Amino acid sequence: MDRTENAEMRTADTAAGARREEQRSPSGSQSKLSPILLWVLLAAALFRIVTTVTDKGQDGPGAGLVKWTAPETAVAAARSSGKPILYDFTAEWCAPCKMLDRDGWADARVAALVNESFVPARVVDRSREDGKNAPWIDELQQRYRVNAFPTLVIAAPDGREIAIAQGFNGKAKLITFLEGARAGSGSR
Repeated sequence: MDRTENAEMRTADTAAGARREEQRSPSGSQSKLSPILLWVLLAAALFRIVTTVTDKGQDGPGAGLVKWTAPETAVAAARSSGKPILYDFTAEWCAPCKMLDRDGWADARVAALVNESFVPARVVDRSREDGKNAPWIDELQQRYRVNAFPTLVIAAPDGREIAIAQGFNGKAKLITFLEGARAGSGSR
């Protein structure tokens, strides 16, 4: 083989390679799609990680370490245990309620105090989302004059109000409220 034949073979190889490349990627857009798709997938994965981390401790209704009782069975549980009921009136859209979940109910000391001293029951207001609440929720809210969220109500097993607190003003005030209500109820 001489130089001319080598040059012709390289030219033919290059032309054949170009034709194969054209057949694989006729528009050339596929090479741009992969990096864009990769960035979109990375952004979605990062978003998922961030939302998972920020939702830490928000395991659905009754987030935290407190052992919640269904509100419908709280009175019977309070009568059998002799403990007062702690009603946590909350709502999905309520930012202070989410702070209470994160900073209050998820705290080991608060949860221990609640689980030892009360029959805890969460009452979730759905009037914004569903247009109305179940009748028993409306009755409880009227009985304990709930007009803001969160509202914590400590009630004797017979339904008598022992203590009430509206809003969430930090863990220290929550503990003070719970300890005061426990002492006022005679529960230890």
